[in-house]
Amino acid sequence: MKSFTTRAVFLMALLSPALLTSPLVHAADQVAAAQVSDAELAGKVKAALDSDADLKKLNLKVTSKQGEVTITGTMTDDQQMYNAGVIAEKVSGVKYVINNMTMAQ
Repeated sequence: MKSFTTRAVFLMALLSPALLTSPLVHAADQVAAAQVSDAELAGKVKAALDSDADLKKLNLKVTSKQGEVTITGTMTDDQQMYNAGVIAEKVSGVKYVINNMTMAQ
């Protein structure tokens, strides 16, 4: 019995590195990294937009998924929408900007 337990422990020790390098574990790590990156990118874009006094007062919402950034909120003139898009495009990591800002009524 003792030799069986020792073999089982030894076998598990050998398999542990294989389990850690399995594609499923890496896929989960990549998803977690993408989520962090998306949140960080959205934060960077939000900070860039808020550095513009005219846009900061609009309190725009920014989301990101795999480098695609979406801006939502209301604007008082078309120039604000244009400026938000230009600023967002300049942030490192942004691949595409979807500007869903709408005119305030």
